Amino acid sequence: MKKIIMTVVGAGLAVFMFFCALINNFNIGIFIPMAAGIIIALWCYLPDNKIIKWGKRLFAVGGTVFVAFMLFIGVMAQTNSAEFNEDALIVLGCGLRGSVPSGNLADRLDAAIDYNSKNPEALIVVSGGQGPQEDCTEAEAMYKYLVERGVPAESVLMEDRATSTNENYRFSKAILDERLGENYNVVYITNSFHSYRAGELAKLNGLDARAYNARTSIPSLLPNYAREVLAVIQLWVFGR
Repeated sequence: MKKIIMTVVGAGLAVFMFFCALINNFNIGIFIPMAAGIIIALWCYLPDNKIIKWGKRLFAVGGTVFVAFMLFIGVMAQTNSAEFNEDALIVLGCGLRGSVPSGNLADRLDAAIDYNSKNPEALIVVSGGQGPQEDCTEAEAMYKYLVERGVPAESVLMEDRATSTNENYRFSKAILDERLGENYNVVYITNSFHSYRAGELAKLNGLDARAYNARTSIPSLLPNYAREVLAVIQLWVFGR
């Protein structure tokens, strides 16, 4: 029975990740769960020798630590929430399909619209440059998305140079410093899997920031959280 359960679970995880790769770009966040699924599916069929036993132990320990990291990121994403009295919000870019916001970016923009309905006085900075397979800057596409859905154009400022979360904040802060002076607070909008790291980077860039999390679609939860574990480790080690 154990062999059947592990084979079905592992194969199911690997197949699910394969379909995620067809829908989204293949990346490390998809590769890690896919590889884990293949190992789990083959677990009971591997030869029973000393090297394989040690490999299984290392995989079990590493897998437990990895899942614990994902849970930590998920829990921390729920802290330091927006109070709807902030002076500005920064919508972090996330990629386009041509000139159309990706699913995660559309979710962030929908969250920005919701926030704007609760605090219409806050300035909105849409932040994101142009990637190699994008037809325009992310900021342009984000601006268009918001204005077409009723957000006043005069409330939206574009930051169109950033290529990373760190640059999102650095360049957006320069814009807000010029408009609001030095004493202001902001809310950043991103998906829940990215919220913890985004908050830490906001602090590193000298921003008084709170979080307003956009939804994350169920199919993208696992690959995004898996990839974010590596990004958080990089932040802790290298400070970026």
